[in-house]
Amino acid sequence: MSVDFPSAVFVEVCTSRVLLGDGAMGTELQRAGLQAGQPGELWNLEQPARVEAIHRAYVDAGADLVLTNTFGANPWVLGRYALGGSLEAIARSAAELARRAVPPGVFVLGDIGPTGALLKPLGDATLEQFHGAFLRQAQALLAGGADGIIVETMSAIEEAVAAVRAARKAGAPFVIGSMAFDRTKDASFRTLMGVRPEFAARALVEAGAAIVGANCGTKMRVADFAQLTAALRSAVTCPVMIQPNAGRPELAGGQTVYRLSPAEFAGAMRAVVKAGARIVGGCCGTTPAHIAAVRQMLDSSPIPAFGS
Repeated sequence: MSVDFPSAVFVEVCTSRVLLGDGAMGTELQRAGLQAGQPGELWNLEQPARVEAIHRAYVDAGADLVLTNTFGANPWVLGRYALGGSLEAIARSAAELARRAVPPGVFVLGDIGPTGALLKPLGDATLEQFHGAFLRQAQALLAGGADGIIVETMSAIEEAVAAVRAARKAGAPFVIGSMAFDRTKDASFRTLMGVRPEFAARALVEAGAAIVGANCGTKMRVADFAQLTAALRSAVTCPVMIQPNAGRPELAGGQTVYRLSPAEFAGAMRAVVKAGARIVGGCCGTTPAHIAAVRQMLDSSPIPAFGS
């Protein structure tokens, strides 16, 4: 079962020190043998030892929290593989694996990613369908031992808000809401659906998020996230979580690669921490080596007080 960390307690931990998250799951699953086109979430049932080993590698690198292997554990994504009926089993197993992999004091966040569906009239989905699907996912993650829920990589604020509200309804002690922004030609930040960080932060907090953040971003350098942190902090008073990719993605030999080294990643993250981020981690392309480098940076750098 999960440890009972009320929202206020988790936020207090974030304000007292900077927490270190884990890195990418998808690329680590591929390194472990997941074939292209296979659903990584199914490995929670079929290859649990390999998933658990990835969590342990991040904890060994110094992570204070890990995300469950459930980014696409929703009816739309799982439905592509005729796995929609296995949603609860996949999500609960993922949380149980993460719980077993981490020692006391390390948080397990149940991971909820986007569905890939569009709301009517742009698509066929409804807010009621989003809410119901995210509620199922959150309930299973909490039943499996997740301490809280992270809603991440969202582009549409309506979908993100539906996920945050569903997680709160499921009884999540705390919810983190994170959007995927890119830098635009006018040097501002917007999601794929045109949402600005300040608007997103306020909407997520109003929906019940205790922490807001940003992750991924295909046109973002790690250095851009320091400015993005400032934009989020200008809109809300809660802690901010930042999880960049290991640089911008590039295509090489038909493969997507991220070339930023662990040392370069950690060096760029120093400015993100200085800008006020209270939880930092990695997204696409980051490895346990990247997280270990950030751990070393955090342990050897002066950390600004929360709110400064």
